[in-house]
Amino acid sequence: MSIPKAKHLLFVIHGARAELPSVRHLVDWVRAKGHTVTPRITWERGDAERYATDGARDGVDVVVAIGGDGTVNEALNGITGSDVPLGIIPLGTANDFARQTGIPLDPDHAMDVVLRTRPSRIDVAELNGRRFLNASTAGIGAEATAETPADAKEALGALAYAITGVRKLAELQAIGARFEAPGFDFESRFLVLAVGNGRSTGGGTLLTPKASFVDGLLDVCVVEARARRGFARLTLKLRKGDHLGAPGVRYLQVPWLRVHADRPITVNVDGEPQELATLEYRVHAKSLQVHLGRPPEADA
Repeated sequence: MSIPKAKHLLFVIHGARAELPSVRHLVDWVRAKGHTVTPRITWERGDAERYATDGARDGVDVVVAIGGDGTVNEALNGITGSDVPLGIIPLGTANDFARQTGIPLDPDHAMDVVLRTRPSRIDVAELNGRRFLNASTAGIGAEATAETPADAKEALGALAYAITGVRKLAELQAIGARFEAPGFDFESRFLVLAVGNGRSTGGGTLLTPKASFVDGLLDVCVVEARARRGFARLTLKLRKGDHLGAPGVRYLQVPWLRVHADRPITVNVDGEPQELATLEYRVHAKSLQVHLGRPPEADA
């Protein structure tokens, strides 16, 4: 059996996770295995992306994002343009990407995936020039994510999103928009928009249940406006991915999508909210190397 090559790993660690005993142990444990570990701790938005960019430029073997979906998203954008693999130690609230790709939630086991597996090539999505790994949502789900307090997410996990979502349901407001994609051009008032590179978001809600990380397509789900009671019933199907074919639910698989909303709306990208009126999505096929718990083809 060949001896595994010693690697230089850049650990990009979310500041709120840096003092966790499991994270401190991880640094010592990986170093004890003969690898070089350079830890970088984030304190504000943009730090993770900058550290990842510097690491890729300096020739590290792997950039390891240690934190939630926001940390992973910044690290992803930091290594864009290079071929440096991404490793993920999921320590966030939802960890949707990790759950879909077999990355263990235990830090030591997730680290084993980085050290012992070859990276896989997967698709990466993009919104208005910025890349994302898993999903982007607009409408009720995105507003719920943006308005969920950080301390509630810390204490309640994914349940915090559900609680905020119930309140948003009472304020139900449709958004007018035009949707353009290859073979599609329609206008609608919608309550939920999901653009998925992956299948689930918000702690396991299967908004784009047919999505694959290796098919070169974006899965798009548009839930059109309806009465509050009807939408409440549909949310149960949305959670389980049983909404395809339901009245007022449009589902597309396309390489790009343009959305022109009639006002600035909250758009969630890998857990991070922003305000936009024009959304231009596209997919970059097999453009990222990432260490996964199972081959992405297994879910294709």
